Amino acid sequence: EGRWQLMINGESYKIIVAEAARNAIADAGGEIIERVFVCEPIVKDNKCLGAVGFSVRENKFYVFKAKATIIAAGGAVHVFRPRSVGEGFGRSWYPPFNTGSSAYFTIKAGCEMTCQEVRFIPVRFKDAYGPVGAWFLLFKSRAVSAGGGEYMAVRKEELKNWAPYGLVKPIPANLRNYLGMLDVEAGLGPLYMQTHEAIANLAEEYKDDPKAFKKKMKELEAEAWEDFLDMTISQAHLWAAQNIKPEEKPSEIAACEPYFIGSHSGASGAWVSGPEDLPTPYKWGYENMTTVDGLFAAGDASGASSHKFSSGSHAEGRIAGKAAIKYIVEKGEEPKVDSAMIEELKKQVFAPLDRFEQYKDLTTDPEVNPNYILWRQFMDRLQKIMDEYAGGVTAAFKTSKPLLDRALELFVFLKEDSEKLAASNLHELMRCWENIHRMWQAEAHIRTILFREETRWPGYYFRSDFPKMDEENWHCFVNCKWDPSSGEWEMMKKDIWTMPGV
Repeated sequence: EGRWQLMINGESYKIIVAEAARNAIADAGGEIIERVFVCEPIVKDNKCLGAVGFSVRENKFYVFKAKATIIAAGGAVHVFRPRSVGEGFGRSWYPPFNTGSSAYFTIKAGCEMTCQEVRFIPVRFKDAYGPVGAWFLLFKSRAVSAGGGEYMAVRKEELKNWAPYGLVKPIPANLRNYLGMLDVEAGLGPLYMQTHEAIANLAEEYKDDPKAFKKKMKELEAEAWEDFLDMTISQAHLWAAQNIKPEEKPSEIAACEPYFIGSHSGASGAWVSGPEDLPTPYKWGYENMTTVDGLFAAGDASGASSHKFSSGSHAEGRIAGKAAIKYIVEKGEEPKVDSAMIEELKKQVFAPLDRFEQYKDLTTDPEVNPNYILWRQFMDRLQKIMDEYAGGVTAAFKTSKPLLDRALELFVFLKEDSEKLAASNLHELMRCWENIHRMWQAEAHIRTILFREETRWPGYYFRSDFPKMDEENWHCFVNCKWDPSSGEWEMMKKDIWTMPGV
């Protein structure tokens, strides 16, 4: 909780909201089409006319023609090589089915994007990615390093170097990360959550009554396990496998790999039009509409609006939905989609299937073929580039201009090879397109983090060649735009506008 957040049981209310949405669509005569992977936007003259995709269960190609389109396809995970590899592959804190589709759709449509440098690195229980929020907020636990003590207290003076942000309460997530990272870099790790201490402190008031104390300890122990059985079952498995009882000993925590999650503590997404009731210079007629006519964004798809979380994203979805309806009423035209464009998009979408069928018999092992690359091979290469050059886990989240320049050099080859992806079935076709989407999110990130010549979010990333925050030159948004007609990227600064009275 705290002054700015209301705790909601998301796993409970999402079901209720989904049921209401399904009923409302049915009452309006609408239809929900599921298990379709949307690959590409349909855009003409800077206006979104819909989207195309394919069924992941049937041999069907879908063409969605729309007077207005809303993109709300989540953020991106597995762009960077995860901390959990090998037998732990696929384990992440953020949903693995969020693969950068929001960013891809808006970038490829020609939208102006914002805050693409702001990725999110959560600190979680190590290896199983169990959330730590309940331990900090409910159990009031401390985080310490094995050799340095409580780093939030020991390194408190470091926060002054990042004023004014380092002096506010609550301390921003990236700076909490950073103080722990400093201890790890100094060889003082590993980091631990003092779970046993927190549980003991909460039960302290019952110490004079052995029966009540025992009962309270059992309640707290149950809450500790239930926290993970609700959200991250693998954490409960890991505790059990390693004989860890949270009421008896601490648990290791660590910074995860970077994620792109504009509705949480990240900020990446599309640059959208501001609200009617505020005198912001950044609005162009309809709330949450991108710079592409008729295309609206919400949740992780809209940028520069952190800490929406699930409930705020739901509210933003309602705002975007109402604005889209208003747009249809006032400006909506029947979309005129060129059939030749659709045929070209269809050919592009199914190309990996055709490529596999054409070349699969040229080698004895279909996984080794000079004519194509499979989705897992492609993803491993993408993650390796991002991890080593764009400030991933093995690079201690640090990067620099030479490293980022090298990443862009390697991306030339990666993008060439994306046109050689092959799939033997619909599931693999989905995996191919997931990684194409991730690749575009990754490139937008590299270009933006390279353009912003400062370190503004230590704990999320650190520019070793520009290790300080530069308020004089970089107190601004950094936006980017890919031009569909030329294929060129444009980088730009945008002034920060502060709401009156804030």
